[in-house]
Amino acid sequence: MAGSTMAIEVIRVNGTRENRRIGTRDPFAEINKLIGCDVTDTINLRDGRIMLVDDLGHQKNLSVNPIATDMYWAVCRPGTRHQIVGDVIVAVDADFA
Repeated sequence: MAGSTMAIEVIRVNGTRENRRIGTRDPFAEINKLIGCDVTDTINLRDGRIMLVDDLGHQKNLSVNPIATDMYWAVCRPGTRHQIVGDVIVAVDADFA
């Protein structure tokens, strides 16, 4: 798959959404750079997509990402109040296989 690209969406805390293509050789390096993190955590959106978030976002006191939080709550148990902070990436899970 060297030289290939994958489609991702960047969802910023300010509500802007950017469709991009990143390389598949080291996608996590590009993802980390795009959202300004060193370590990501993954949320299964249960529709074939995943959301990659800054694993240390709460410790860094990043701003709440309302769009990402709504997407997260849609797949959580009712009553979940944890919020997603910082910019996030949404991608097709199978692209990481």
